[in-house]
Order: sequence, then C-alpha cells, then structure tokens
Amino acid sequence: MKAQFAGGREGRARLAWGQRAIWDAIQQAGPANAHFFNIGRLIPFARGRGPFPLDDVVAAVAAMVLRHEALRARTYVDEDGEPFQVVHGEGALPIRLAECADDEADEVAEVLLAELARTAFEPGDEWPARFGLVVVEGRVRHVAFALCHLAADDYAADLVARELRNLLLRGGFPVQPSQQLLDLVTEEESGVGRYRSEAALAHWEKGYRRIPPAMFPAVVAPPAEPRWSRAVLKSHALEDAVAVVATRHHVSTATVLMTAVTTLLGTLQGHDVCAITPIVHNRYRPATRNLVATLTQLGLFTLRNDPLAPLAKTLEQSHSDAMRSYRHAQYDQRAWDAMVEKVSADRNVRVYPSCCFNDVRPVEQRTATQVSTDGPCPAQVEWLPGVAHFNCDFCFVVTRQAGTLAIALTADTCRFPRDRMVTLMRGVEELVVESAYRDTRPVDLRVLT
Repeated sequence: MKAQFAGGREGRARLAWGQRAIWDAIQQAGPANAHFFNIGRLIPFARGRGPFPLDDVVAAVAAMVLRHEALRARTYVDEDGEPFQVVHGEGALPIRLAECADDEADEVAEVLLAELARTAFEPGDEWPARFGLVVVEGRVRHVAFALCHLAADDYAADLVARELRNLLLRGGFPVQPSQQLLDLVTEEESGVGRYRSEAALAHWEKGYRRIPPAMFPAVVAPPAEPRWSRAVLKSHALEDAVAVVATRHHVSTATVLMTAVTTLLGTLQGHDVCAITPIVHNRYRPATRNLVATLTQLGLFTLRNDPLAPLAKTLEQSHSDAMRSYRHAQYDQRAWDAMVEKVSADRNVRVYPSCCFNDVRPVEQRTATQVSTDGPCPAQVEWLPGVAHFNCDFCFVVTRQAGTLAIALTADTCRFPRDRMVTLMRGVEELVVESAYRDTRPVDLRVLT
C-alpha cells in the first residue's frame, strides 16, 4: 500500500547545518552502523481512542508527508561527492501492513518497528520515512515509523508522532509549521545565519585552544569483544535526586547530569580541563519550535577539574558555561571543520574530544519533576550488545526505560575499559544522590570500582 501526496513546494538545496553534521557522522560510522542513526517511534491506539479505519490512517500519513518538507526530501551526491537534497512536491510513500489477531497486536508492533529501523536509508533511492501499520480486522491498532536522521532528530520525531495522533483523533492540525526545511537552509545562508555561526565558532575555537586534544588519548587495555561496549543503568534514586538538584540550582536535569559526568571524567582521566560535547536540540527560537528537520548539533562544554568540590559548588560555577554550550550549538558544519583544522595545525595535534552527551528524552521530560520520599537504592549496570565500530570514544545517553530515568554509555574499551564504564555510571548516580540528600562531599570513586 502507498500514501499518495501531491501539491507541495519543491526545491533543491544544500544540506542544512544539522543535516551536514549527521551526514558526516554517518559516513564516519560506516555502512554497517548507519542504521544506528535511524529514529523510530510507535503510536498505539487504545480502545476508546481508536483503532482507526485503514484508509483514514493512510490518508493521515500522506497529509503528514505533505505537511513537512523534510519528510519528502531525498538526499543525493553530486559528481564532486558533495551531498545535496531535493524536496519533492508529489510522490507515493510505501506503507507496510502487518495484519494480526487482537491479542498479538502489541508484540507485532514492536517487531514491525524493529524491522523498519533495522537498515540504513539509501541516499536517493528511498524517501526518508518508513511507515508501517498494525491492522486488526481492517482497523489500525498501531502506527510504527522510522525516520532517517538526515530528515529528523528526536525532537522532530516526537513532533511527527504527536501531530499524527492528533490528526487522527481531532481531524486537523492546530497550527501551521513554524518553518520548513527549505526556509531553514535559506536562513542559514543569510547574514543572520552567518553571524550566528561565526559567534558559535568563536566559542568553539576558544575552548579548543585550552582543552586536551583528546579526552581518551591512550590505549590502556585490550579490546572487549566487540570493541565498543554498551551499558545501561536504570535508577529511581537518580531520577528523584536529579530533580532535587535541578530545582535547587534552577537548571535542567540534563545540565546536572552533564556536569556530573564531566566532573567524574576529570577524576578518572586526570585532565585539568575536561571537555564534553552535548548534542543540542536547538529548539529555543519560535521559528524552530515545531519545525520537522534535523537541527541537532554538538555544543562544547568545558570544566576545570576540582576533585574536592561538591557537585553544588561545581554547578554554581559552571552553569553559565553550560548555557553557552547550548547557545553556541548552531554553526556552519563546513566552517567548523575548517576551524578544527586551523586550531589543530596551530597546536600541532589533532584536537577532538570524542566525548559526547546526548539527552534523548522528550524536551518536556528534561525539567525537574515531583520526587518521591523513598530513600535512594543503588541500581545495577546492565550490559547490552556491543558494536565492532562506532564514531565516538565515549557517548553518554540519558533516556527512559519502563517509565524510569536511565543512563547509558557506549565506550571504546581500549580507551575506557568496562570497569571504568561501571565506575563512571555508578559514580554519576552516587554523586547526584549525595548532592540531593547531603551535598557535603565529593564522591570517592575508589569505593565504586
């Protein structure tokens, strides 16, 4: 089955800044790992709020693709190897159907979502969106979709899911998109865009001249099998504690966790100045509030190491630096590359921290929430299947699992072994809990190994 759409604006453009950053990351990750950049969502329709007739859902999908230019933009590569994109005004988006019995719908939906997200999107050969519908007796119980990261980031994927659900439930869209993909590219090429980029790159260059060239410069252990290990820690104690600390210091929970991670890396790695690159959603302006596109880019957060300082003091001193890292996360990716080459040449060493922080929770879940009065209880680190190749030495992720805050870490075990991964993750939990309930001392990492 296909969702037919027609009547949209057409155009050709270079990749937007955030798209170019993702394009480069996908090329570095290699074809075998490109599917890790796909973004999937599942929309269930419980009884009383669905299910919906199949034709209605197919029409809603077509309306969503027509509404957002990024969902109908195909990426190509020119004769010089440079990527560009074409927004198509009409076309037909294939939709997979999975028919099943009522009691099988939830399980079938999970399998369908995994299948949609399992393979990389091929530039030029397919649309940047894959949709699938779970159908029970002719009515749709679940909508599953996977988006190419060149078309959407996590914020945009949440927006697509929310708008599609509201379209089916309420029969229309409340507002027009604040901006479209072609408008974004035009803005970035304008004088305003250049000014924004230059200010951001000045921030980056200043930081790149003072940070260690690499956060994990040495091979310190034989590789695990596979080399990049992945672990997750789900913690009620951390969820409660980070809300307390964030409220107390008038910052987001993401800022608390990023500061905690950077603090502990300074102790574990022995750097005087630590650097971590948060992946920033860049949705602070009204024009980008409900834009479906990839706006995420790296920010640069630096922190001078003080192993004796409690987290409260560190947050007070580093809050403005964290805000600057968020504010200066929009820039021309090609100009950023040139800046890195320039600074690396001046320092006679390649400068790149290869250390990132990514909060993939919906934006509304990043502020402090009501906390429980239960005492803290340590959580266990669980190991996930690793990967043989990854484009970052250290990637710390904040997410949710089964309704609870979770922190996850992917690391190159040659440079940050599995025992350090455990120490770091338990250390983050302990440091934040200490700050929430006692706030009197730093964490002694030796007791966590």
